[in-house]
Amino acid sequence: MNSSPGGCVVRAGDACFAELQELVALNPNNANIEIPDETLAGLYLIFGKNFAKAVEVVDGGGIVCYIGEQTGRRLFKVPGSHAPDFYIVFPAHYCSCQSFTFDVVSRSDAAFCKHQLAARLATVMKRSTEVTIPDITIALMLLEQCA
Repeated sequence: MNSSPGGCVVRAGDACFAELQELVALNPNNANIEIPDETLAGLYLIFGKNFAKAVEVVDGGGIVCYIGEQTGRRLFKVPGSHAPDFYIVFPAHYCSCQSFTFDVVSRSDAAFCKHQLAARLATVMKRSTEVTIPDITIALMLLEQCA
């Protein structure tokens, strides 16, 4: 088990997202879900300004979840601050934005960037568009980011 401070942040965040997911599951119509203030406060306490920004991204819409036909692998396209910017995101592991590179990877100032949190929040809240595509297309989308 990971005992690093970052691991603690991730586990605490996982617990808050699990609570949120249970709340959404209790409301199958997904209509007007009231997120308890305690849950929002917990997520903000854990993830700080990146969570607040993630909520804004989700509220703005446009998050697309691509699902590989055979593997079920999920890759997200999350809008950036200015159209037509978007970022490729694997919520638990990667984002193509500069904040992920500098704040998450290089400086360890944050556990996740706002795009990773937005993809995760959109999934839990059922606020992303899901599109099933061939797995090779997911690979090509990743390769495109390397160019």
